[in-house]
Amino acid sequence: MTFWRFITPEPALYTEVNGHYNHFILFLSLLVSTLAAYSLIVVLKRMWQTELLSTRRQWKRFGSVTFGLGVWAMHFTGMLAFMLPIGMSFDVALTMVSILPPIVGAYIAAKLIATQVFTFTNIQLSSLSLAIGIGAMHYTGMEAMETEAAMTYDFGFFLLSILCAWLFAMVAIYMVIYIQRKNIRGQLGLVGCAMVMGMAIAGMHYVAMYAVHYYLPVTFIPSETGGHAEPAILALAITTLVFVIFATTLLGSIFDKRLQAAELTAKVSAAREKDIVENLADGLLVVNENGRITGVNTVGLSLFGYKDADQLRNEDITKILPGFDIRLLTGDGEEGKQQHVMQLDGKRSDGTTFHCEMNFSPMTVVVQNMHLFNVVIRDITQRLMLEDQLRQAQKMESIGQLAAGIAHEINTPTQYVSDNIFFLKGASETGISVMKTVHALLNSKDEGEQAEIRAELEALMKGEDIEFLIDEMPVAFDQSVEGLQRIAKIVGAMKSFSHSGDEKMHKVDLKEAISSTITVARGEWRYVADLEAEFSEDVPLVTCSRDEVNQVVLNFIVNAAHAVEEKFGRERMEKGLIQVRVYPADDTVVIEITDNGTGMSKEVCKRIFEPFFTTKPPGKGTGQGLSLAYAVIIEKHKGQILVNSEIGLGTTFKIVLPVEHPQTVESELSDENTLC
Repeated sequence: MTFWRFITPEPALYTEVNGHYNHFILFLSLLVSTLAAYSLIVVLKRMWQTELLSTRRQWKRFGSVTFGLGVWAMHFTGMLAFMLPIGMSFDVALTMVSILPPIVGAYIAAKLIATQVFTFTNIQLSSLSLAIGIGAMHYTGMEAMETEAAMTYDFGFFLLSILCAWLFAMVAIYMVIYIQRKNIRGQLGLVGCAMVMGMAIAGMHYVAMYAVHYYLPVTFIPSETGGHAEPAILALAITTLVFVIFATTLLGSIFDKRLQAAELTAKVSAAREKDIVENLADGLLVVNENGRITGVNTVGLSLFGYKDADQLRNEDITKILPGFDIRLLTGDGEEGKQQHVMQLDGKRSDGTTFHCEMNFSPMTVVVQNMHLFNVVIRDITQRLMLEDQLRQAQKMESIGQLAAGIAHEINTPTQYVSDNIFFLKGASETGISVMKTVHALLNSKDEGEQAEIRAELEALMKGEDIEFLIDEMPVAFDQSVEGLQRIAKIVGAMKSFSHSGDEKMHKVDLKEAISSTITVARGEWRYVADLEAEFSEDVPLVTCSRDEVNQVVLNFIVNAAHAVEEKFGRERMEKGLIQVRVYPADDTVVIEITDNGTGMSKEVCKRIFEPFFTTKPPGKGTGQGLSLAYAVIIEKHKGQILVNSEIGLGTTFKIVLPVEHPQTVESELSDENTLC
């Protein structure tokens, strides 16, 4: 047969050399193959029991390398066990190349076995990949041998060795399937299976060795001892590899038990924590200090209109919370350790927005040298609607309470406008009569008729006091216009309080807005106090909700009027004093409302912002005015309300509003914003 190494040398020129096996080294090769098989079993069990794809991939690579090296070590141990009476060495490069085939074959087989889908096709593919890997390793290693003898293969036994490799690989695969289906855990059972697999792995090598023949020239004189080149180095290499495989196997077995228990505990803990997180009433995000989302619960996905957590994972938090300031996540010192609460607009996947309240605080976990934060998101659209309805109801309540005073404020200019109209009506009739007489005089051609008309005109002029009308009619017109403007101003102020406006932040002229509020409240304070309003000339436009700030100022002015009335009464000649000052301070504008009324105690001062708390008698106030003032100024506008009060001396409220509304600066729910 004319094929690679299948040609038998001429008997006249070559004589066959027979070798023998060192039984101790042969036993060592079987031990090495058993340890390699045991390592593969341990790795496969770990692959089956882990759910993490990355961990499974690492175990797959580790097992392939360990098993491949074990098979390779078994091959060279078997080669050392075969003794020839001639010198022998190995090509280093080709020897190193022979390591790769069993590793690749084991990797392909492990990849198929890891799926735990043991179909006939998968079993055959796994067996074939192992057989090809082991066979390629064996015959590549044989080619690495360098000796004076000619090496040939018996073609029949060569084919038999390949077939045996496939059959023995199937035996090994079926042993793996048996371990998986019977869920074998005891070491005795695992070792027994590993021994069967080890015998199958070694069997292919020794069948292949039976196919090889060595021939020496008839003129060659063999040595009596012969042997392998550098036996100490090869023996050391084999011993080292055996130790590595054994240590890997032992450690793998120990780690298998511990990791399995740890994995089970971690799974139970993770399942419990996941159940808690998934059943929260609010959305929960986990973000790192760079503002990247690392996790989100089901409610959070639903809030923002997403179906899969992967759609938000590693995305910037500003994708769903555009107004969030990422600098808050990198705050140093105590600021970075605080819990923050703020209101923002959330952005859904379809582009629509909704009002939400965000509460975020730092976690103790550090991942990849980055701190993590948990962010709790709550949809407050419904709550804000109810608050808006409550504010609107309070507006109507305020209008109702001020109705009598407002009616009087409108009635006074209406009365003198009405009187002036009657006066102007009579004056206009006189003027019309005079103009008609003058017109007739101008059109008359007869001197006698002209004399009669002139006499009639003189009588009319004397009877109606024309000079008085000339002096008073312009005054009456001016007074009427002023009265109508006064009425229009009051009606306009009432309209702004009785109708819901746009709650979005706009640039507002506080001087004009507060002047309107003072006008609306005039009926409450005009009979009990003098009101002094002082507006600084350099007050900037403030970004705020005009209607809400007006409502807060109205509440304070009305409360001041009530405090003054309680102290001075309505019947006394002496009046109280209410002072309203508006002035800038750094990046803020201060609205200061001072009265010299009854004042408040420290205990009352600390409770005035509590819902439904009031010091007024039943039927006069709901106790919601200052509570809403707190929500508007501190929570929504990120400002401050400062209170200074002494019993018997009066009270001063200071409303501090930032000129530019800080959308992402949190409001700390503490007493720092409401100082008494």
